[in-house]
Amino acid sequence: MATITETLPARAAVESTLNFYAPPKDGSVPYNIVYDVPEGTPTRNYEVLHQKVQIIDARGREGDFTLDNNGFQFEKRHHAFNNWSDAERIEKEYYPGVINAIKEVTGASKVVIFDNTIRTKDGYRKPVMAVHVDQTPKSAEDRVRLHCPDEADVLLARRFQIINYWKPLTGPVEEFPLALGDAGDMSEGDIVSVEHRYRDRTGATGAVQYNPNQKYYYLSGMDTDEEVLIKCYDSLDGVAKRTPHTAFEDPTSAPNALPRESIEVRTLVFYD
Repeated sequence: MATITETLPARAAVESTLNFYAPPKDGSVPYNIVYDVPEGTPTRNYEVLHQKVQIIDARGREGDFTLDNNGFQFEKRHHAFNNWSDAERIEKEYYPGVINAIKEVTGASKVVIFDNTIRTKDGYRKPVMAVHVDQTPKSAEDRVRLHCPDEADVLLARRFQIINYWKPLTGPVEEFPLALGDAGDMSEGDIVSVEHRYRDRTGATGAVQYNPNQKYYYLSGMDTDEEVLIKCYDSLDGVAKRTPHTAFEDPTSAPNALPRESIEVRTLVFYD
């Protein structure tokens, strides 16, 4: 698979500690509990490895990264919407622009939005400080069957993807920017399926084990007219399958940096 790692010239990078997966010591199946449990009850059974990593600034080379080669792609678009406190208006007024943007970038014939999350430092959903992939191959198929039950067999017979559409709501981003792992430098064994246990069902996400061959990038000073498309799954062989990502502490961030606020819209992407 093509990757720009060898051709990217030396450029600005920051060093930060990222949180990676380490397997349960007893060899059991790893899991997260995603519902309220009694105080003191562990919500996961695996360990965390804190590892210093160089995170390369992609500013000025945004166009070199593509979904099929690297698993993520930067875009610069203006969405005429800013009422992020109104969930109904987000769906009615922001979602159509997201669907159109993904179709333009990918050439997909059908895009189904199934979720969105707004993250803030002090909100209910905070930036995720662990290297992860939102989906596993099985959970990706389960998502199609859950959200498109009547068409699932037909849709799953063709290429499909899960893509997150991520953008900052305040900018430029200095606090907790987003690090993106180059899928071309990931080994399949780097990503481990972790059960995501809800009260009524069990899903799965991909946790990431550290490998020194991995490469991580971020877009410094990302502003509100910039987005990144993050591939969480692709059924097609021969292209980037999925991209680990995480928020991280930027050591160059000013003490009074504007708190990060962001939205990620999760989409199922289908092709004729």
